[in-house]
Amino acid sequence: MSLRDMDVVFMKGCGFDENFVKSAIKELLEAVDFLHAEVQAVHTDIHSGNLLLGCTNDSYFKKLEDIEFSNPVPRKELSDRTLYFSRLLKPQVGPLLLSDFGEVRLGPGPHAGDIMPIMYRAPEILLLAQWSYAVDIWGVGLTAWNLLEGRTLFSARREDGSLSDGAHFAELIAALGPPPADLLNRHRQRALEYWKEDEIADKYFPVPLLGSWGDVVPIPAEKTLEASETKLKDKSKFLQFMRRALTWDPSRRPTAKELLKDPWLLE
Repeated sequence: MSLRDMDVVFMKGCGFDENFVKSAIKELLEAVDFLHAEVQAVHTDIHSGNLLLGCTNDSYFKKLEDIEFSNPVPRKELSDRTLYFSRLLKPQVGPLLLSDFGEVRLGPGPHAGDIMPIMYRAPEILLLAQWSYAVDIWGVGLTAWNLLEGRTLFSARREDGSLSDGAHFAELIAALGPPPADLLNRHRQRALEYWKEDEIADKYFPVPLLGSWGDVVPIPAEKTLEASETKLKDKSKFLQFMRRALTWDPSRRPTAKELLKDPWLLE
């Protein structure tokens, strides 16, 4: 069972206790650190649906086999395969497993192309820029939020429900503040679709800097991190952790090893 399914089935989509989330994120960061430092691979698809509850007691599966023999689940025979109805299992004590390596990229890159679920996409993906290990750190941050709150931080949707990179950028600005101008100027052609040119320019920047948000989508001013977090009495350290993981500029995001030492996780 994934943590996402566990939340839906057992927590009714309300998210988990803060201490449970801390433990899960610690295990996730240890896995990501191993993946980055030892394997030298970028997972690219970190979210609660890919965090599985491991099981160390094999006798549990013997019970599952016996139940399947006596009361098989419904199935559908196709020409090339058989589809089986899922059987709900209660969570067991065991390690947290990071799964689904179907979109993994080997080596630090830089890599290019669309990755990550839409609501989880890091700024460098939205800016159509090259990317590396830091996209996984962004995924860890949004996973922590999802596990605690029971919902994603960003919707990436306009008011009419349609998906929109502009709406996604607007939500990022509301939650994290405006992006650094040098990040936008590194990816100027793409950024010009959403940001305006500022009039200030000097010898270091012969062309106007980008920085003013355009009129593509209004910034939802009510969607700050502080306003969006609704469960914790003392949210200061958690929000500090979120701002570190969700740093606009990927080059300034902490590594998994560095994030493991964050005060929120050590508290």
